[in-house]
Amino acid sequence: MRITLVAALVLGATPALADTIEAPATIRAVTLFPQGAQVVRDIEIKGAEGKSTQGPHEVLVPGLPKGTDISTLRVSGEGVQIGAVSLIDGRAPALSDQSSAQIKAAQARLQQAREALANSQDQVATIRAKAQAAEDQITFLKGAGTQLSDPAQLQAMAQMVGDQILAASERVIAAKADARRAEDALKPLQEAVKQAQAALDALQNPAQDHDVLRAMVSGTGTLTITSFVGNAGWQPTYDLRLDRAAGQLDMERFVSVHQATGEDWRGVDLTLSTARPGGQSAPTAIYPRLARIGPPMVAQPLSKSLSRAAGAPAPMRTEAAMTDTAALQMQGETVTYHYPTAVDLRDGVDDLRLKLDAKTIPVNVLAEAVPLSDPQAYRVAEGKNETGEILLPGPANLFADGALVGQTHLPMIAAGDKLRLGFGAIEGIRLTRTMPDTSEGDRGFISKSNARREVVQIEVKNLTAQDWPMRVIDQVPYSEQDDLKIETTATPPATETDYDQKRGVLAWQFDLPAGADKQLRTETTLSWPTDQVLR
Repeated sequence: MRITLVAALVLGATPALADTIEAPATIRAVTLFPQGAQVVRDIEIKGAEGKSTQGPHEVLVPGLPKGTDISTLRVSGEGVQIGAVSLIDGRAPALSDQSSAQIKAAQARLQQAREALANSQDQVATIRAKAQAAEDQITFLKGAGTQLSDPAQLQAMAQMVGDQILAASERVIAAKADARRAEDALKPLQEAVKQAQAALDALQNPAQDHDVLRAMVSGTGTLTITSFVGNAGWQPTYDLRLDRAAGQLDMERFVSVHQATGEDWRGVDLTLSTARPGGQSAPTAIYPRLARIGPPMVAQPLSKSLSRAAGAPAPMRTEAAMTDTAALQMQGETVTYHYPTAVDLRDGVDDLRLKLDAKTIPVNVLAEAVPLSDPQAYRVAEGKNETGEILLPGPANLFADGALVGQTHLPMIAAGDKLRLGFGAIEGIRLTRTMPDTSEGDRGFISKSNARREVVQIEVKNLTAQDWPMRVIDQVPYSEQDDLKIETTATPPATETDYDQKRGVLAWQFDLPAGADKQLRTETTLSWPTDQVLR
């Protein structure tokens, strides 16, 4: 048995004759984080019946989840003074003989269920007795008249016995039918007794897979226990509806809530928080970088076995590096959502979906294409998170102009940060990318360098009935070596070079009317010394 103290007093200071009160806690409120939850429980301290509550008495609170983290446990009181507090993992200490009001009520319910069952069982027994009496009468009648020798008397006796046996047999059949029906009616009464017994057992003998809180308190009032549990959390889910004509993104948010803490949450006051108590709380440490110089490394000859394996790729390395909606609240930089109605969430069973809120975000919609990889353009919405709060990562359903076009996983987007989402292919905008002219060879009358010329031709066709703003993205070679010279000419000139901070990536932006087409061309020349090769 593990006992951990969470107060300044020690168990040795507990008065030996203190009253012991068992007081199961009621979960009043839950603050749910993306990972983990803070659970608040209340216990009404009334004292043992007939005993004074002014002096110190021991309170046992069963039913806390097994493995409750003692470092997160906080106990406070209203109207009571709190002394030593300990957490017990394992067999709870023996309780006093005095039963709590809850146990007495459970015992009364069990007694009522047992009496109702016994009364019905007595009725079944009475019906069975009637059937047995009729059967005994039949047996007696079958033995009657065996000493008679007068034929007339024997005939009269036989007639009388037959009539009586027939009547008795009918009573047996009717009684057995009544008994079967009465026994069927016993099943719900037996189940009621079973449930009442289970309820009483749960109060008198708390499950051993739960922890027990023990506290020394004085006075009467409310004891509040706050603890943190890890096996719970929530994740947002999104319905994102793009309205191109209005230039806006309608975002409807839901939350998926789950918990497997070892207990049911019933009728709790639920708050969702974006805080991450279990996450990183401070910046990562950085360490000095020492630079060194030394003689160049001399290549060592490989053994035959290593030479055969030299063509194998090097291993990868990783561098250390519902209709109700919730009301938004702010706690500093933390966003919280308070759900307006009480929530039930069973242990490990329910994955509850609740409606959070709806937001509208202005966006620009364009057709974006990467002809190097894709033969068609894609519908893209770009804007800024102007909701004033962080958008947590989660799955999203994508709708464009009322139609479901796909699903994605929305990344974490801070308030004021850029937002960019794809909303499916535009099959009517087709692209082709060809290289009609590519050559490589010596350059100059007296060969001093090698050269390569690459020509890329891109054709964009709008086969839809709508005008589209376009962005076409392509790549050209770039160099980080002085001896490798690269010159690129784009026709028409690219709107952006090094697009999205990627060297050698070009982007053209233009309007493409319905039924129109557009030609894009790049010509790139690479040159390098003759004693080098292009890789």
